[in-house]
Amino acid sequence: MTYIKLLNQAIALYMEERYQEAIDLLNRHGRKVNGNMAQIYNFQYAMTARGGQPNLAMAILQEAVDEGYWYSPDYLRSDDDLEPLRRLDAFDEVVETCARREEEARRNAAPCLRVISEKGGAMVVALHGDQESNAISEPYWRPAADAGSIVALAQSSTESFSDAYVWDDSGKGAAELELHLSSLRERFGVPPERTVLAGFSAGCSVILQAVLDRQADAATLLLVAPWLPQLEEWAPRLEVLKGTKVRIVVGDRDEDCLEGSKRLASLLASLGVDHHLRVIEGMGHDYPDDLRDDITAVLSGP
Repeated sequence: MTYIKLLNQAIALYMEERYQEAIDLLNRHGRKVNGNMAQIYNFQYAMTARGGQPNLAMAILQEAVDEGYWYSPDYLRSDDDLEPLRRLDAFDEVVETCARREEEARRNAAPCLRVISEKGGAMVVALHGDQESNAISEPYWRPAADAGSIVALAQSSTESFSDAYVWDDSGKGAAELELHLSSLRERFGVPPERTVLAGFSAGCSVILQAVLDRQADAATLLLVAPWLPQLEEWAPRLEVLKGTKVRIVVGDRDEDCLEGSKRLASLLASLGVDHHLRVIEGMGHDYPDDLRDDITAVLSGP
């Protein structure tokens, strides 16, 4: 069980209104996976509230805040699942605590670049998905370091709740990626011809935005479960990708990203852009278990 698989399975149970099964699943695995405990708590208290146990849900939320986590006050005040909690006396104090912590997080916000491998002839720069972090994405990109490449992880400056970073402004993310690439090239001297830009989900949107706006350049793009809400807007500019190799990896059960991935592949084909689309049977919105093979493919060239 991985963190992303755990969240996906819990969401599936939630959508079927099988709240107690989702809670049991989270209780069994939540502290065993490499992920964000603030998100685990969030799923637990929201599903407990939805399941008709507001006092227990409030206790779980209080425990999370006592552990030092925070959640967006706007979310706490507006989410439908939490409506029963808003009638409880302790709720307003929790919201006030979260508001103070959110304000502090905003004051200290900054993009983060983490280099996990400093030696190699090629360089992989990887971006996490929404509500994730470098800590969550690192294990997936570690095979690039094992293959002998420089590997850097770029984390968004925008934190939606504790340790949950988002790319909700792809233009802002593209500007951050541009700065990261500049510093990495100054430090390591790796040219675009030996650079791979890799991302998961919303991180892929940032990569495409940066490349299309000529804020970033690389020989290869590795897009895993790419979330591409702006694809049709970008379509007239995709010719910029000529000369770039694009590898797209997506699950056939990824309801959010499968069609967009196919559409991107179709547009690239019409433009003669070198690309490969790999659709993985039985996979939802996730990293593939054999991502190492995709990393090897983009690092080895044709």
